[in-house]
Amino acid sequence: MSVDTSSLKEDWIMKRAQILAGLSIGAIALTFPAMSDAPKAPPLEPVHVPFERSCEDTEITVYFSNQEAVLSSYAVRSLNTAGDRLAGCSISNIEAKVISADSTDTERSTTLSEARAAIVLEALNARGIRARDVRMNFAPAVVSDPAETTNLPMARRVDLTVTASKGYGL
Repeated sequence: MSVDTSSLKEDWIMKRAQILAGLSIGAIALTFPAMSDAPKAPPLEPVHVPFERSCEDTEITVYFSNQEAVLSSYAVRSLNTAGDRLAGCSISNIEAKVISADSTDTERSTTLSEARAAIVLEALNARGIRARDVRMNFAPAVVSDPAETTNLPMARRVDLTVTASKGYGL
């Protein structure tokens, strides 16, 4: 009985080529998750990001709809952000400049301006932003055509300047 060594050698070469091809395909398949757009798994431990308050002078602008003294959702978010940023700070004064170009009637404009200033200051007070000194300045916006006031949201606003320093608040 003679064994044909050439056929065994060819079988071994063929099996070796198949094994190498299989390992190559396996190695390539392992790199696919790294190249995918799938997000990585979240970390197992929760990440703590320390909150740093900013006790710096802050300017806040709150806009109003025509002939209204009601805070919009955007204004509420803006005041919430300012309240979070100024939490724990010592507020020395708040200066409110009210600009109202809603009405041609001076008395109506003054009443509306006072109502807008009051609602903004009440919202700040509810968020813990209080000052010993609150100053208000009512500035009428001069508009050439009173009909244009409905298109001028920039002329219906309360500009606040909050002076803050590090401290424990009031």
